[in-house]
Parts: sequence; structure tokens; C-alpha cells
Amino acid sequence: MSQLRSIYPLSSRQKWELGAGVAVIYLPLRIYMNVIGIDQAIFFHKFPLWIIELTITIIFFSLWIIVTERLQYHIAGIWGEDVLDEFRFLNQLFTLLIAIGLAVLFNAAFGVMWHWMESVWDNKTFEMPSFSLDRLSRPKRRANNSITVMALMATYYLASNKRASQRLQQVHINEERLEKENIKAHFNALKNQISPHFLFNNFSVLTTLVETNQEQSIVFIGRLSKAYRYILEQSDFEYIKLRTEIEFLETYMFLLKTRFEDKINLDVSVSAEEMDHYSIVPLTLQLLIENAVKHNSMSAQNPLTISIFIEGEFLVVSNPVQLRELPEPSTKLGLQNIINRYKLLIGRVVLVVQEGGQFIVKIPLIQ
Repeated sequence: MSQLRSIYPLSSRQKWELGAGVAVIYLPLRIYMNVIGIDQAIFFHKFPLWIIELTITIIFFSLWIIVTERLQYHIAGIWGEDVLDEFRFLNQLFTLLIAIGLAVLFNAAFGVMWHWMESVWDNKTFEMPSFSLDRLSRPKRRANNSITVMALMATYYLASNKRASQRLQQVHINEERLEKENIKAHFNALKNQISPHFLFNNFSVLTTLVETNQEQSIVFIGRLSKAYRYILEQSDFEYIKLRTEIEFLETYMFLLKTRFEDKINLDVSVSAEEMDHYSIVPLTLQLLIENAVKHNSMSAQNPLTISIFIEGEFLVVSNPVQLRELPEPSTKLGLQNIINRYKLLIGRVVLVVQEGGQFIVKIPLIQ
């Protein structure tokens, strides 16, 4: 039964709530049809009996929901779940016939019970009511049976609609869950691109250092190890404090300055309060600086100065446009990686503009 998809079961609470809701509408109509001339005295005298009748009616409609649901499960389990849709008319006709039979039995049984309750309540001798179909009783019995059948069928359709609604809701939940899993997988794939790319660039520098300056190469390996440890640790986080990312830049800038010396500078104008208040996606700044280095020329006379500051709800990373004559081969991991990760994670756009001789990237800050 747990594998049936077309019948989404209602909880016990939902069944009883639905049964009670129908009974609250059904009972006043039934009283209106059967009791002629209700004054204040009759109302208060009959009120306890009507409360009992309401309780019995709630139980009756709730059990009807339970029985019809189990019957549908049984049919779907034997002939397949599609049979309920393929033979919808026969299913509804069969349910209607059962409802008619139950309505007749319920009204007959309740008629006996009502007369017994009245005799006990009024201290009278109980006499079995007559079931003869005389002209006077026939319309009332037909009316009672008709309204009971209508109530049973209404309960059946309400329960079916409720199950269909829950199934549709579950489908939406599953779709959202699958979408989130796909986004998470894509996001992790983007993060995993960073590590090998970072190592490749710095191993090239280390190879040169080992040959020319062994002492400096030892220091470089220590800083490289620290930087790579940071990359591995932050791979488990979707976003981190701005302070943590900016502190990592100190280590990363050491690696760059080992390679470019005074040809590159970093100007960070972010207050301590702002660093602790905002968060960003991990390795955003490292990739942006790497992107600036890759596409721009630099020299001791014309160093590449990268500025980082906050403007409104964005962290701004800006550098002068001084493009290389022979650009380095691009792996297209830097800027596009950042744009994709922010779109997947928080659904916000990374703004990229070029104005006044400056290449500017505006990163949405996460509060």
C-alpha cells in the first residue's frame, strides 16, 4: 500500500475533522426536516439528545471516510491504482449504492435509538417504532435517506479532493526538494573547480622558487599550505563572514607578491564593524583578484591596484583596465563561477560594469 501513488492517505485527525465538519452541516438540516415547531422549551429539552446525535453522526461520517479509503486501497492493490481513474464512473456508482444502503440502515437504526433515548430522557416506556411505509412516514423517511446519501457522497468527494490536494502538494514538495538537491550539486561542483585551479597556478610559481630561492620556497610552501587548507575548510560552507575572507587575502596576497613583487597592490577599505556584520560566498575575493591578475598587465611603474570597499548592499571590487597585449589562456572559472554561485545560493545578481577606466564587480552582501 505504501507504494500506491494515486491514493494519498489522510491522517486520523483529518478524517475526524472532515467527518465533524460534514456532521455540523448535516445535523441542523436533519433537525429542521424532522422537528416541526421548535420553541425555547423544546430546544433546551432536546438539546442534550441532539448533542448525542451529533456525536453519533460525527462517528458515522468519519468511519465512512475510513472505510471508503481502505476500500480504494484494496481495489488499487488488487487491480492496480489506475483502475480507479479508468473506471471512475463505476467507482462512483458503486460508492453511491453503498451510500444508499448505509443511509437506509443508519436511519432505521438511529430511529430506534432516538426513540429509546427519548423514552429514557422523558421517563417513558420504550416502544419499538413502526417501520410501516404509510403515507405520512414515507416522505419523511425518503427525505432522511436522501439527505444522508447526499451527506455521505459529499463526504466521499471532500475526502477524495483532500487526498488529491495532499498528493499535489507532496509532488510540489518533491519537485522543490529535487531542485534544491540539483542546485546544491551544481553549487558544490562549482566550488570543487576552484581547488585544482588554485594549485595549478601556485605550483608553477613554486617550481621557479625551488630553483632560484630555496629559503623563500619553504616560506611559500607554508603559506600555500595555509591558503589551501582554508580553501578545503570553506568548501563545507555556503557563506562565511566577510572578515574571514578578507583575512585570507593576506595569505593569498603573499603568494601573489612572491610572484609579482611590487607590481600588484591591494587596498581594502572596509571597517571592522562591516567585516563582522556581512557575509559573502567563500573564495569570492580570491577569484576576483585572480581574475584581475589574469587579464591585466602590471609593472613596477604601473602597478595593478585592486580596491575593495562597501557601497550600499554590495561589496565592490575594482581595478583599472590595463589589458594584457597577450592575455593568458582562460579557463573561464573566475568571474562566471562567482556569478553562478550567487545565483544558485541566494538568487541575487552579481553586477559587472566597466566605466571610467575601471573594471568593477559588485557582490551582493549577505546579512
